[in-house]
Amino acid sequence: MASLTQHSVGAYSLIRSKKSFININAFSATPNTQCKRLFGSDDGSCGIAPMPAPPSVLELAKDFYRAINSKDINQLEPLLADDCQYQDLVFYVPFEGKKEGVIPFFAKMMDAMGPNVHFVIDNATEGAKLTASVIWHLEWKDKVVPFATGCTFFEYEEFEGRLLLRKATGMAEMPFKPGEIILKFLSRRLHSSISTQWQQRVSFTNTVNQVLHFTALLKSHATEPHEGLGSFLDNLLGKH
Repeated sequence: MASLTQHSVGAYSLIRSKKSFININAFSATPNTQCKRLFGSDDGSCGIAPMPAPPSVLELAKDFYRAINSKDINQLEPLLADDCQYQDLVFYVPFEGKKEGVIPFFAKMMDAMGPNVHFVIDNATEGAKLTASVIWHLEWKDKVVPFATGCTFFEYEEFEGRLLLRKATGMAEMPFKPGEIILKFLSRRLHSSISTQWQQRVSFTNTVNQVLHFTALLKSHATEPHEGLGSFLDNLLGKH
């Protein structure tokens, strides 16, 4: 084999179904042509076991819910980046940091769910740039829980050869359905006393500013994400 590699100036490989081989043609300085055929395994690795493919973001998103359903926080922790953020849209501010915010939140969630409540994935889709989206619902003892459907958007990042969850944004169905009330309110608001385009712009701008101011107050009085509204109302009513 040493003489073969010493005089070789070209090589090519042929891959055939079921059985693969590497055909090495060596053209030496002499008229004689040497030909060696190296057989390997069916996967073309020549006896070298191929490296396992890393899990996809879709599989990692499913592992996220498997960990929650197992009620084992130790299964969830390795899936998260240290600076992971979980934004649940039913809270005013996100949970930030794996150890500081995300893990404590899901530990409380697992405890609240108990042994009989589980997430069931209805649909999961992998997106671009290491993202995935999951639509889910809750079941209790294999029975669908009403008004308990939601979706979560996952964003992953590569860190030292591993894919870790950087951010997840979740939205859950609410038992109270304010859709009709909001539409009626907006309709009356727009058609009541607004007559000109300029007045519409002023009214809209004032409304947005009021909402932003209210949201900022909620966040400023929150020591934890779920305490924003309570702290704000206590402060507003003078209860310290």
